[in-house]
Amino acid sequence: LPTRSPTHPTDLVALRSSIAEQTWRMEKRRQVLFVRHGQGVHNASGKEYTAIDPLLTELGVAQARDLRGLPVFADCELLVVSPLSRAVQTAVEVFGEQPPCRTVLTGLHSERWSSCCDQGRPKSQLAESFPFLSSWEGFDQLDEHWTPTGKSDKTWRDERVPAFREWLAAQPERRIVVVGHGAFFNAMLGRYLVNCEVAEY
Repeated sequence: LPTRSPTHPTDLVALRSSIAEQTWRMEKRRQVLFVRHGQGVHNASGKEYTAIDPLLTELGVAQARDLRGLPVFADCELLVVSPLSRAVQTAVEVFGEQPPCRTVLTGLHSERWSSCCDQGRPKSQLAESFPFLSSWEGFDQLDEHWTPTGKSDKTWRDERVPAFREWLAAQPERRIVVVGHGAFFNAMLGRYLVNCEVAEY
């Protein structure tokens, strides 16, 4: 039977991802916390999956506020936030519009696309809703139409997940908080977080 070359692209991606994760875990002082966003409109209804970039519900806002001031976040040196509105809102409720640490907005860990609720709004619309984003690192580099779509995101697990692991491993900070999404975090943690659950990576 034919065998696959050890340099097959899929093998190389898996190898790079494994090396990045092993290197990460060898750095014993590094702590990375994943925070899933608060309850969104689509989570509450179980039906509003056709709405693009839904916001948090009142309960979702309250869930995020309950995380504010937790000791585990006190030494945060790097805050990493998905550009989907529910993640931005959650981060703001916990850390404020101008967090006291390096803050990066990146679509690398935006939710995997499964329906319109996982599709983000154009950069210009985000700026209208959240003017403070212009001061966050990564906003200037964000494309106007940055969001994954059903067509473009079919390989999210094989491409974006390893890329995000590598990006995290390359950051110099040792106390990192990532605000993001259930399915994407599930691919990294092996379990699905509830709204506003905090888990160590």
